[in-house]
Amino acid sequence: MSSSQRACCTIPPVASNYEPVGTLETIKSDTVPEMSVYVVGPKDTKKAVIVFYDIMGFHNNTKQFCDILAKYCGYKVLLPDFFRGSSWDPSRMTPEDIPKLMAWIGEIGTIQKIRPDVDLLREWLEKQGVIQAGLVGFCWGAKVAIQVTDEGSFFGGAALIHPSMVDIKDAEAATAPVLALPTKDEPDMVTRYLCFFFRIYYTTLLYI
Repeated sequence: MSSSQRACCTIPPVASNYEPVGTLETIKSDTVPEMSVYVVGPKDTKKAVIVFYDIMGFHNNTKQFCDILAKYCGYKVLLPDFFRGSSWDPSRMTPEDIPKLMAWIGEIGTIQKIRPDVDLLREWLEKQGVIQAGLVGFCWGAKVAIQVTDEGSFFGGAALIHPSMVDIKDAEAATAPVLALPTKDEPDMVTRYLCFFFRIYYTTLLYI
């Protein structure tokens, strides 16, 4: 759910009859259970984008986004099913449901739960010759996407679309550029991050 519960948690997903053009792949390892991954874009590209969906999971709207992204950026785009078919029911978005939703996220949607899946995706991409990937996250997915940038250089940047559960500590730990795209109904994120950027800038000046 987004930083603004009213904006995010009271509007149902847009109904869509869109037909995705990508394919479904299945990946797994000895330690990571089988996971479906929607894949679209050229097979021989050296760069990729991993899309982290919101709590609604494998929605056709998100697959359409992946198709458009692959078409115009020329990269391979992956949409992993982190929830493995058990996404949140969009009818359960009343104020009474929010505590249950947060508990559910705490059980299956933390960075600790998702990190092994991301590591497997990275290995899968590297075997195909991909040398770097970007990240795009929607709502819950934005929270995890920025957290994934805290290690290594494989993930070259993250775009956070109406990010949820925003925490300045995630920005401080990020090792890649981050683009935050809140909606018009959400709090202004500029003031939220200004203290972080000023602190980095001031620290840099001290070492010049």
